[in-house]
Amino acid sequence: MSALLLVVPLAPLAATLVILFLGGKATRLAGWINVGGVAISLLALIGFGGSHPRVETVWMQSGGITFTAGIALDTLSRTMAIVVAVVALIVNWYSVGHMAKATSRFFAAMSFFVAAMLTLVLANSTVLLFAAWEAVGLASFLLIGFHYREDAARQAARKAFLLTRLGDVGLLLGWLLALRVTGSTDIEQFLGVVGAGKIAGATLTLLALLFFAGAVGKSAQLPLTAWLPDAMAGPAPVSALIHSATMVAAGVYLVLRFFPLFVAAPGALTVVLWTGAATALFAALVATTERDLKRVLAWSTASQLGEMMFALGLAGPLAAAFHLATHATFKSTLFLAAGAVDHATGTRRLDQLGGLARRLPITACVFTAAALALAGVWPLSGFWSEDKILASAAARGPMFALYFVGLIFLAGVYVSRAATAVFAKWPRSKEPDAHEPGTSVKGAMIALAVLAIGSGFALSFFLESAFPFPHGPELSWIWKIGSVLAALAGLAFGGWRVRAVGPVPAFGLNFSHLATPLDTVTLAPATLAMFVARALDSIEQTLDRFARTLAQGTLSLSRAGDRFESGLDQLARATADSTMSAARGVGSAESHGFSDLLDAFARLFGQAGGRVRGWETGKLYLYTFGLFIWTLLAALAGFFYWR
Repeated sequence: MSALLLVVPLAPLAATLVILFLGGKATRLAGWINVGGVAISLLALIGFGGSHPRVETVWMQSGGITFTAGIALDTLSRTMAIVVAVVALIVNWYSVGHMAKATSRFFAAMSFFVAAMLTLVLANSTVLLFAAWEAVGLASFLLIGFHYREDAARQAARKAFLLTRLGDVGLLLGWLLALRVTGSTDIEQFLGVVGAGKIAGATLTLLALLFFAGAVGKSAQLPLTAWLPDAMAGPAPVSALIHSATMVAAGVYLVLRFFPLFVAAPGALTVVLWTGAATALFAALVATTERDLKRVLAWSTASQLGEMMFALGLAGPLAAAFHLATHATFKSTLFLAAGAVDHATGTRRLDQLGGLARRLPITACVFTAAALALAGVWPLSGFWSEDKILASAAARGPMFALYFVGLIFLAGVYVSRAATAVFAKWPRSKEPDAHEPGTSVKGAMIALAVLAIGSGFALSFFLESAFPFPHGPELSWIWKIGSVLAALAGLAFGGWRVRAVGPVPAFGLNFSHLATPLDTVTLAPATLAMFVARALDSIEQTLDRFARTLAQGTLSLSRAGDRFESGLDQLARATADSTMSAARGVGSAESHGFSDLLDAFARLFGQAGGRVRGWETGKLYLYTFGLFIWTLLAALAGFFYWR
């Protein structure tokens, strides 16, 4: 039974492989293959009911360190996986109509993303979680840059990939440090060690901050926020799925998954609190000034994710998890409606739109329902989850509660400003010609709008079974009424402002200028990293050329030495041959010349000796006479010589 859990991530992965295998032959069929893969995953998740299956194996052991790989279905991962699968299923259904002219490459990348995201959610080991984390980033890069012939899409894809990688370095160092501390990649084992108090406080804080760095990158928190609005260069389904409901939510999910670590490191939890608070306010202010519909929603996403981090910093994991689920429904609905508007009119510029409620009534109703849910209007989904965040803020102190009420007001302003600029009439509104999208697009938008309306109320009855966190504090009726009034005031102000003067900055101040220094600050480390990388590449190329030259010189010397050695060898061989020839000649001369000469001399002396021996008479006077003759001859010779 547990092995069936593998079907959840493998079904969309198999769909990816099938689409790639069929290639251009399955352009029309690819979208439905994509939908089928996600549907199988969702059915498998539902089929497990309340059980907690687990599939795990030991990947590698070395030096007392164990690398495990596996997936598990617990309370948190089940809820998050179902949210991912449901939103992905509806968005992919929408894509069948909206991206009908797209190549199969788009649908293959979408299926791959869903497989990676489900693996990330279900992973029960840090090494598998990190692998899925990187796969999600790769899929996002491919999908943001789907229209790669457009410069904006290429730039946005590179920017998103680079900035999220900066945060990923923190996550990489974090899980490696956790591995060093515990000797295992098992997440439950790590959290057990943390809960037992076996890790020093400074190490706990460092671990929490490293994990949070990864969350900052994926969830577009300050200072790594700037990539998310630019990512709107991707198709509308990409924005709806990846950049509102799943990938950007991965950072919040990571903190939820390792929340016991953050509880044990209160200093890190304080960093989470103020990072989320700053991001929520900053992004909300910028959203009140944007003139591009999808960029308004993108800055809204960053702000809403900041609210979730704010709730986590207030030690309200249930509130953050609840808002994570509801936000996925209403924000993906808004993006789908924005895609329908763009497809119908050819523009997303607020100052080029207006009066579309009559021409796009279904799209207008869907967008309005999701906008009210985002603003926190009772009884729509956003009200119930924001109510939990406000309760956590009020428990911390009235200043925190007032701050969050201010965020609710700003959310009402920017979403009402966008809705009014697109669907209502205002001074000099363009009212372009448009028509409703196809059946699959409308059906998907309506399905998500229903979830945006009712998911908060439905989940409020099952919070304890849906999320493994304490229920949290209750909120007084005064704060409840105050939050609803703030939402209505924001909606009224944003709508009135557009009806009066058009889609200008809501407060008259162009807070969008805040994004320029943010880009500079955010991209500074990336620019520095690119400069260092290019410098290192130049140094590496120089060293490579030097090494190549040195190697070639050494090779030339080696070849010259080899030739010299060959010459010496030939000379030695010639000398040896000459010596051998001389030796043979000497031997021949010795045997044939000297021997014969000596034999001749021997014979001559033998003959002379024989004659001399004949002279030996034994008479003394003869010897004396001979000596006299010899002396006389010598004297005559000397006389004639000296004469």
